[in-house]
Amino acid sequence: MKAVDTNILARAMVRDDDDQAGVADSVLANGAYVPLTVLLETAWLLSSRYQLSRSVVADTLMDIVDLPNVSVEEGGAVQWAIERYRHGGDIADALHIVASIRADSFVTFDREMLRKLGDSPLPIEVLK
Repeated sequence: MKAVDTNILARAMVRDDDDQAGVADSVLANGAYVPLTVLLETAWLLSSRYQLSRSVVADTLMDIVDLPNVSVEEGGAVQWAIERYRHGGDIADALHIVASIRADSFVTFDREMLRKLGDSPLPIEVLK
């Protein structure tokens, strides 16, 4: 299984280059691993460069998670992160929680993080 870069996911999802989209499809069909950092960059790329709405970005990220032969790092928790993003949470904050899932808690000074992410798979402690 090969780990993929953001540009592989972008070509497969956005299809803005027919030749590269076909190559990306082949890579994904043969088994691919998507690290959290690539998923984060993909969300950023889709929302900033391609100007896609939050709901379309969330749908696209879920499509990536659901691809056959594709394994997303911490896949179950990533689905939580995408749903939190869909409903107003920050995708980076949500993926920070996912990346820290083996810790006892996630500490921050950001009160908005707790409010926007809500019920988290990892306790969020807001420090004063």
